[in-house]
Amino acid sequence: MLLSARRQAKDTGVVMVLACMLQLLLQRFALTGADTVLRTYTTVAEAEAYFAG
Repeated sequence: MLLSARRQAKDTGVVMVLACMLQLLLQRFALTGADTVLRTYTTVAEAEAYFAG
């Protein structure tokens, strides 16, 4: 579902990011390779800082 949402976001020019992810989910992303496609941040502030430049 997340990969599909990311694809739809990208197709419409929107950048999708995930923040405050549980460690268990991050591990699953790493196992499946989703971590190479989905942009994740430890905190919302970290994600905001990335976009603030």
